[in-house]
Amino acid sequence: MDVHELAQTLTPTRTTLLFGAGASIPSGAPSGAALARRIGSLLQPEPDGADLAEVAQLVENRKGRLALVTEVRAALSELKPTAGLLALPEFDWLSIYTTNFDTLVEQSYRRHGRRLDIYRSNFDIGQPRAVDVTSLYKIHGCVSQDSADGHKSRMLITESDYDDFEKYRQTLFNSLRTDMFTADTVIVGQSLADRHLKDLARRVTALRTEGVSTRIFLLVHEFDPDRAELYTRLGLEVVHADLDKFLLSLIDVGKTRRNVVHSTSTSTSLLSPALVLTTVDVGHAVALEPNVTRLFNGSPASYADVKQGLTISRAAEHRMRESFKGARGFFHVIEGARGVGKTTLARAFMLELAQREVPAWEHKPDAPLDVEGWLAAEKRLRETGKDGVLLVDDCFRHLREVNKLVDALHALERPSLRVIVTVDAGRWKVSRKSRGFFARGSSIRLSVLERNDLEELVALLDRRPEIKQLVEQSFLALSRGERLSRLRNKCSSEMFVCLKNIFANDNLDDILLQEYFGLEEAGQEVYRYVAAVQALGGHVHRQLILRLLGLDVTSLDTILARLEGVVFERAVDSRRGIFGWETRHDVIATVITRVKFADQAEIKNLFFDLIDGLNPSVGIELETAVALATEELGINRLTSFGDQIAAYRRLIEAIPSHRTPRRRLAKLFLSRDMLPEASNEIATAERAVGPDAVLQRYKAQVALRKSETITLVEESDRRAILLDAENIIRTCIEKYGADLYSYRTLGDIGLSLAERFNDYGAVDDAIALLSQFEGDNGDPQIQVVRRRLADRLRHITTGETMSGAEDDDLLEDVIHD
Repeated sequence: MDVHELAQTLTPTRTTLLFGAGASIPSGAPSGAALARRIGSLLQPEPDGADLAEVAQLVENRKGRLALVTEVRAALSELKPTAGLLALPEFDWLSIYTTNFDTLVEQSYRRHGRRLDIYRSNFDIGQPRAVDVTSLYKIHGCVSQDSADGHKSRMLITESDYDDFEKYRQTLFNSLRTDMFTADTVIVGQSLADRHLKDLARRVTALRTEGVSTRIFLLVHEFDPDRAELYTRLGLEVVHADLDKFLLSLIDVGKTRRNVVHSTSTSTSLLSPALVLTTVDVGHAVALEPNVTRLFNGSPASYADVKQGLTISRAAEHRMRESFKGARGFFHVIEGARGVGKTTLARAFMLELAQREVPAWEHKPDAPLDVEGWLAAEKRLRETGKDGVLLVDDCFRHLREVNKLVDALHALERPSLRVIVTVDAGRWKVSRKSRGFFARGSSIRLSVLERNDLEELVALLDRRPEIKQLVEQSFLALSRGERLSRLRNKCSSEMFVCLKNIFANDNLDDILLQEYFGLEEAGQEVYRYVAAVQALGGHVHRQLILRLLGLDVTSLDTILARLEGVVFERAVDSRRGIFGWETRHDVIATVITRVKFADQAEIKNLFFDLIDGLNPSVGIELETAVALATEELGINRLTSFGDQIAAYRRLIEAIPSHRTPRRRLAKLFLSRDMLPEASNEIATAERAVGPDAVLQRYKAQVALRKSETITLVEESDRRAILLDAENIIRTCIEKYGADLYSYRTLGDIGLSLAERFNDYGAVDDAIALLSQFEGDNGDPQIQVVRRRLADRLRHITTGETMSGAEDDDLLEDVIHD
């Protein structure tokens, strides 16, 4: 193929670049053989051969890692990008992969003032890719970071490096595989005679057996028709050109980046281009097609469904309108169990605002929440004299960012951006919340349908013929009073179950299992895997299913078509070809999972396969990894203690920079009073990711449990251990600030000191700190903890019977990473 034809064929935003050593040589970088000779000169006699990994291993063995790294840095430190590398930022590449250690690509992007997300090790891969930013993956690490000078990552340069870091390279290959499903790949800087190219070509082209239909191009400066034919048979298209000619051809055909044209509607023009990509404009969403069948099979209502009158007006809407008007109308929380209609209520209210020409947006749940972007939007709203509203559905997924946003808005005299969130009530109760939610916000709690809601629902069936034709005949045969009675009594007025009983006469589990049984075997298999990942709080997309089940793209499309109405596909990141799959509702996913993944061996295999195939640079896969560690149907569902430990260790290896799996493993040991093991995991976590408040609390709790369980010691020794625990938690509070969980830990230690040694200082301080924190923050859960501590203290001092139940299990290590 001619390079000009290639330029016409490609679209940079759907193109992945894969750089070998030859891409850096025009900028003065040594070839692999030249670098091998340079570092080999450190040895006497100098080793024979030019294999870089072999020579580097000899140098490390005899001179040490630091000497090896120092010499490699000396060889690369003065390099500056030139020619084609300088032009790279002129294009919006999907991603760039390189085997080179140098920083030439990074320097080029800095010169252009363009952001580049860089992944040098598994510790970097724990952060999801931004929506509109090119990602650079350094397959062999980077000269800027190595374990020789204390970094957790290292260059992959010796033979043992390759062996030790195979997991990292596999993770990068998972990322490359994800990109290649929807993007063309251009390999640059590899010689046709390079044996490594053959290995790479075989690995990359093997993806074609999975149904990948995109193209792979190999740019070669020195063209050898015989060798080119060999690679053509492997599936690569060989093009006689170097990087400079390739980029010049792209410029000639007008493929440089252009300012993206966005909607000029009033609401969208207030947002940055990055926010436009991660936001639903309510004013636009109402114009889409409604879907009555999907709605009444349990999915939340879309804005179009609400606009077309396919939903009921909930009694809670009036309370939202009233609270929106007052001083506590800036931040709204809609909380309740799954399936009670939180999302539909929120969207109905958002639509009402949009119809009053209030700019209204909903955050797309699979994208990161851009706090700075929304604060900039608030400033533009204020400057134009407008008030806007942002809805964050299922805000638990973005709780840290939501709290930061609400904190910043609360600090303004009168914020022009208001925030509405929906959240599972149980999780909200035990989460840290911004003070703004209590000082200038209001809460709506949905549980069962109220009387007016039930009457609205029954009236809707007669009012809309397209709904009535879906209703089960035996329900239609009932009188209006009998319909209301059935929904109140048989369905307990729960929204989701009410809908299922209107449209069929069986209980929910029976309906769903009959539906499952009616699918063909391949469809059942995909359905249960989608349900299982969704039920544990994870997020499924096409490539994840392909990896888990070993399917090809063609068969997957056929299966998805046959699962219409059962599994739905949505765009997560169209630029990168990430399309999410989900069942109609989390409730459905949970029912299917509990029945169809009941065998412990299957559950274990599912979790281990998920972890081993993770591509954490995809945001929803990183969320899935964290959900495995934290959710009820995640690793906690494994009944074998050994399997739980093994799963956590695999997860830590996959996302080593993420704190949650490390915390959960330490907490697992602590919960079983395996105190030496817990201490070891805490120390390991601190070395890997640094200390934090949660790990400090765990240290204090280990000491507390040690004081309670240790035997054959004097009481003075026991008191010394308790005082050490007190010192640890007081240091934690001093360093990390006000925190409910730290105060509770101080109180627990104080109670033990009071009961055993008549020392009331720590528990009195804990209660006082909680009282002050309660006044500052307003979270009712603080009062629950404070009263419980006070009750237990009274019991110690007077013998008075304690009232109420134990504290809720506050999941501080789960939701605040």
